[in-house]
Amino acid sequence: MGEKDEREEAVEQKPDPGVFITKGMQVSIPDFSLRIGPDGNIEAGPVNLHTGLDLYPYWLEIAYGHLLSTEKASNDLLSAKDEQNDERIAEALQAEFTAGMQTIMVSAVAIDAYYASVKDCIKIPNEITRTWREKGTARYKQIAEVLRRAFPMPDQSAKQLREILKEIMGFRDKAVHPSSRTTAPALHPELNKVTDWRYATFRYHNAKAITRLTLSIIAQTAALSHKVKFQALKTYCDTLSSRIEPFLKRWEARYGKLSG
Repeated sequence: MGEKDEREEAVEQKPDPGVFITKGMQVSIPDFSLRIGPDGNIEAGPVNLHTGLDLYPYWLEIAYGHLLSTEKASNDLLSAKDEQNDERIAEALQAEFTAGMQTIMVSAVAIDAYYASVKDCIKIPNEITRTWREKGTARYKQIAEVLRRAFPMPDQSAKQLREILKEIMGFRDKAVHPSSRTTAPALHPELNKVTDWRYATFRYHNAKAITRLTLSIIAQTAALSHKVKFQALKTYCDTLSSRIEPFLKRWEARYGKLSG
């Protein structure tokens, strides 16, 4: 490489002026000053623009895309079963398993991202978060507690929410922390064959159920915005509801009501 080329590479690239804004992006000006000087002229401080982007709506979209792939693989699996084609069964079984595992994993990430956003809007005492760190409190328990504090709900509903979160995170853990040892096989109900437990665990039926539960938690808690005592959370949830409404309509058009 010549000396001229090295000099050209050393020149720092200057970005285009301004900040590129997309739909769904949050914009704020954290520090801004304005005053009128002795001569009557207006003096303004520098404007520093900050941006934000909630990730859970994107994770929901990704989960939905993987769920459609899981559904297709499941249909292929049942077709191969009818044909009694073992080679096609094996291919479809692996396709259903890999797509289903991704669906469940991404659904869990969506819940985690939603929890982080809600937590930013409310006040969690420092001693509680310190206790969580010291005791290694399970993630589902932390999420359940934050949502319970954020949104008004009866004790029975809070208990049910905690159990649902435990189930979602349990499925995620089976994918993230799998055992390397051999274990007993399990029945894949739709295929009606006993096979590796992972094929049964991450099949379409479970992937759809986990995605439905994830979406239900987010949609139903956001709908309680008019009852929350934290103004920042109320404002956040009002925006949230409008953002996920198109996604909810697509879900319900294909899979029916979430409460059904």
